[in-house]
Amino acid sequence: MITIKGLADLIAHNVAVTESKWYFVDKKFNNSLKDDILNSNYYIADDDEEEFDLEDNIKYKTFLDSATFQSIIYNKLEHHPNATTDQLLDAIIYYLKEDDFLD
Repeated sequence: MITIKGLADLIAHNVAVTESKWYFVDKKFNNSLKDDILNSNYYIADDDEEEFDLEDNIKYKTFLDSATFQSIIYNKLEHHPNATTDQLLDAIIYYLKEDDFLD
């Protein structure tokens, strides 16, 4: 399992992702808290079997899949090329609440 520390590292990691994988977070993670999204650990399974194990493990829950996460970031940057981390964070929270992209 790969552990990524914080949103900035998740964004940097996601740039190189070529296949869709689920990002997992700790069970106590709150999708609407900026601090949780900015500073939490994100977990990525090394293979399909480990992904199934993470899905069944009561210590973790799914956050977003990498393709959706990438789309949220790219969409925001397409409309605002100089978007700050805080603006990217707002776009993520908006997507999580509305299931839609924030331009």
